This record gives sequence, C-alpha cells and structure tokens, in this order.
Amino acid sequence: MTPIRFVILLTCSVFEVFGGVAGFEIAVTNRAMVQRCVTSNDARNIAVGMPGGFNYTFDPVRCRLDAVWFGAFLDYRNEATGRGGGKVPILGAKQSVGSEEVPLRVGDAQREPKAIEFEGYRKEPATGTPTFLFRVDDVAIEQRVLSFGDDQVLIELLFPDKNHPRCYYKTDPLAVTSIELSENLQLLDRGVIHIPAGEQWAQIRIRLKPSQQPFVRQRPITDGQRLYALYCMSCHTLDGSKRIGPSFVELWAQERKVIRDGVSQTVQTDEHYIRESILQPQAAIVQGYENASPMVEYREILSSEQMDSIVNFLMEQKPREREALHKLESTP
Repeated sequence: MTPIRFVILLTCSVFEVFGGVAGFEIAVTNRAMVQRCVTSNDARNIAVGMPGGFNYTFDPVRCRLDAVWFGAFLDYRNEATGRGGGKVPILGAKQSVGSEEVPLRVGDAQREPKAIEFEGYRKEPATGTPTFLFRVDDVAIEQRVLSFGDDQVLIELLFPDKNHPRCYYKTDPLAVTSIELSENLQLLDRGVIHIPAGEQWAQIRIRLKPSQQPFVRQRPITDGQRLYALYCMSCHTLDGSKRIGPSFVELWAQERKVIRDGVSQTVQTDEHYIRESILQPQAAIVQGYENASPMVEYREILSSEQMDSIVNFLMEQKPREREALHKLESTP
C-alpha cells in the first residue's frame, strides 16, 4: 500500500499563531511561574515569576540567587521563534544581587565548596512558590526566595539535618545596602553571615541598591490563603510548629500574653488584635519572641481588600475542640 502524505500549507505568520507581540509575554497571575531558560547570560537558569511583580533567576550550577527584577516576567519571543540564540529577555529593571561566587560555605567561610549538587525543587500547593533543594559539601539545604517591598529580598534557608556543621552565607557589600537576620545568625566582616551548627531555620532579609523603577504590585492577590502563603508562611505556621514567629494554629478568639510598652499583659486575639499585629507588629509582641527578627509592617504593602481577606483567613483558624462542638450543637 502506498503511504499517503498529508501536506498542510499554513499561511499565517508566527505573530498570528502566538497572538501578536504581546502574546510572547509569559504572564504571572495568582500562582508563581517557574521557567527553565537562558536570560541575560549564557547559563540556563531557572526563572521564577511571583504573583505581584517580583521575579528572580536561580542558578542551579552554583545553587545561588542570580538576579532579581520587578515588573513583568519574561518575553519568550526569541525562544518561540528560534531567533536571538534562544535567550529570553526579562521584562523589568534587573538588579544585581552580588558576585557569581557560591554563597553557601560549610565549615570555612573562605573555602569554596568541594561539591555542589542540585536536586530540583518542589512547589507550594497554594501558590506554586518553589523551594529549591540542593547539597553543599553533603549538607542538605532548602531555599526559598521572597520579596515584601521595594528592593527587598528575603532568602530563607532550611537545614533538614539538625546535626549539620556551622555554615556561612556570603553576600556582596557592593550590591546590598542593609541586612536583617533571624535569631542566632551573626553578620561578620565583608557581608559574611554565620549560621551556627545545628541551626535549622535561617532568614536573610537584604535590601538591594535602589532599582531603576519603583516597586509596583501587579495583578494583586485577594485570596486570604494565598496571601498567607505569600507573606506569612515563612515565619508563621498553621500546625503549631515553631518558626521565626508564633504559630497561627487556633489563633482566633484566644488569650495571648504579649509585651506592650515594656509591660506584660494578656490580650484577646480578636479582629482588632490581628489587624494591629499586621499593621504595627512591634506594638504587642508575643512573649517568648521579643528577640525574634522584627516583622515587616504591611501598611504600605497590602491593600484594604487584601487586608480584609487575610484577616478573615486568620479568623478562620479556630480551636478544633470549639469548632467541633459548634458543629455538634448545630446538627439537627
């Protein structure tokens, strides 16, 4: 039997296929976007677009934050059309985060790691936010990158093995204007951060040199659970486990001991308390967390609609016993 060959002639242009020039933009909506591509250099990095306009590239070879930018995400025209060497331009004002050195060091801040192994990443179910998994000199590390405002980048490190040796994280003083650290971390000379042996949670909040354009949150998120995952989850859990700040487990309508104006007092965790804790986090600090890294004030970050959504979500974190009793009493 003679094979039959079908030939279909397409007269439309590549611009029509992809919907015009605007169609080449990879848009980020209410979930993080992760894309393996070549951006400004010749390395094939992992580009991450976060809801709201914060974007960055992660270098899987050196396991480091490569660059950040604010605004739109990526222009995929070159990759889609086969032009431009496959490089994918970013759509924003790129900011340097420092040199190309491997930032994480084990045992000795001045010694380059002998072995670096990238193991991939996992995504948070609610937001798609990636956590990168890798090993430096056989020390397992998990890393997330977030941003809470103008030129601010939060690097979050988790060490699953509580028996790991002391580690160091090198920042570039030429690219950073200020650094804030979580409890037990120490800033040494020339931007070197000491992470004690056995420390399982580390947060490094850096402020970069001002960008070429102001930080503007695009396509704002209004879902309370996603707002929690984006802004709160790195410091506050929903299951009672300890992180930088107190857990939100069974938060609503409980009594908490706080320090207000240097005086210990007991407060009700009502709507007023929750709003104050978000807008003025230093006004009433939960006892036991006086020395924790200061929380960001969100009055300039969250819109009134977003504020209402996240407060409503936190008000839903009711004690399990009372919620079960309420359901039982309401059963006909």
